[in-house]
Amino acid sequence: MSESTNTAPAKTDFTFSNSLSTLNIPPGAYIANHPSLFGLIVGAVVILNSRALLIQRAATDGFPLAWECAGGGVDADDATILHAVGRELREETGLVMTHVLALLDDETEFDGREGRWRKLTFLVQVQSGHDGRPGVDASDSELPAVILEPEEHQDFAWVTEAEVRAGRCDGREIRLGYEAQRAVILKGFRMTEQGGLAGEERA
Repeated sequence: MSESTNTAPAKTDFTFSNSLSTLNIPPGAYIANHPSLFGLIVGAVVILNSRALLIQRAATDGFPLAWECAGGGVDADDATILHAVGRELREETGLVMTHVLALLDDETEFDGREGRWRKLTFLVQVQSGHDGRPGVDASDSELPAVILEPEEHQDFAWVTEAEVRAGRCDGREIRLGYEAQRAVILKGFRMTEQGGLAGEERA
């Protein structure tokens, strides 16, 4: 079956898979349908050349020195949940999201001071260069430049599936912020090998 894509609402240049239409809604609408939740967190899994992008939290930030995929809290003024994914990815890495392939996880929840938070993690594609500048394609041997926000993150690594499983890359320990994230990233690798969406083909 051939899968078409939807163009996101005005003033964006990313697209998303048809299966994600129900999540291309304002965050307030999602919360209204899930009254047990206080807020939402989004995560973006980026996989290029069989490597996933991980970023390391700053020593002075929460969960110091832990590794994670780019992401963060959804703001009330984010146009939609998918817009929040692109915003967080760009703020934390400088990478520009071009397409949202799939929802990898919507079952991870955390208790905060204000209430319960749910994390939605997506498999995404990015522009070959950051901030619109020419870069390399996913088929090339190089990887796009990553620009970190130093107050939040201090290092990054493009890791293989084997390195995610082992928790080590280039002699360094890759300690994830929470263990369930490992399974989510590995799911991203599996879906990438299958062409992005299990059981579907992109147009």
